[in-house]
Amino acid sequence: MTLDSRQASPRARRVHALAAMLLGIAAMHADAATRPAHVTRVADRPIIIDAQGDSTMWGFQTSDGFNKSWQTPNNPPALLQAALQARFGPQVIVQNNGVPGATLVDREKGVNGYSEPYARWVANSPAHIVIVNFALNDADNHLKEPPAVFRAHLMRFIEQSRSAGRIVVLEEPNPVDYAVNRSIVPRYVAVVDEMAKHYRLALIRQYGYIGAMHDWRALLIDGVHPTDALYRLKAERQREVVEPIVAKLME
Repeated sequence: MTLDSRQASPRARRVHALAAMLLGIAAMHADAATRPAHVTRVADRPIIIDAQGDSTMWGFQTSDGFNKSWQTPNNPPALLQAALQARFGPQVIVQNNGVPGATLVDREKGVNGYSEPYARWVANSPAHIVIVNFALNDADNHLKEPPAVFRAHLMRFIEQSRSAGRIVVLEEPNPVDYAVNRSIVPRYVAVVDEMAKHYRLALIRQYGYIGAMHDWRALLIDGVHPTDALYRLKAERQREVVEPIVAKLME
């Protein structure tokens, strides 16, 4: 038989309250124990996502090659932010830090469109999550920066990001419709996949998924850059991977 707390003695009520408090503390500790070590709760302040990459992250769009080009409002980071804010509210912010023409080496050194080396950038960045999407320009530069060199730079990027307390999400590039795509780009994609497995990182798979679509070439405006339709698809692939991470941060 359970004694109703309204009928219990003052001492019994105090014992009951203490037990409830201890159970609450135990529950909090249990919740902390099940949360991944690299995820710290940040629900009481903005959650910022740093989107790093090349022109396919930036949102390059053109109507006549490179003579007239612009940043489409349907770039993946903008669409990702809209999707995340629809669920979590305006405190989720996605910063588009893509740079057209950039390689991972450019990002590391802080040259060709960047204002400072990545190690300094990430140390001062307010971001909780960093998405990294390089490989296409790196593949174009494969004679100077072969896959083994790309691998070393990606490892350094990951380790610098994690040392600064960032959650790293790797993203494969979309396929491109010219010769390098058949033999060179897959080798760089393999490096991205390898690093995701090695460091146990979340991976946004774009290359094989898009390449398996029968009309994927029609979704490129110039053989390289996505149409808005493909940018929307890439953003949805990003959301599927990033949304659970944001949800965990907000628990």
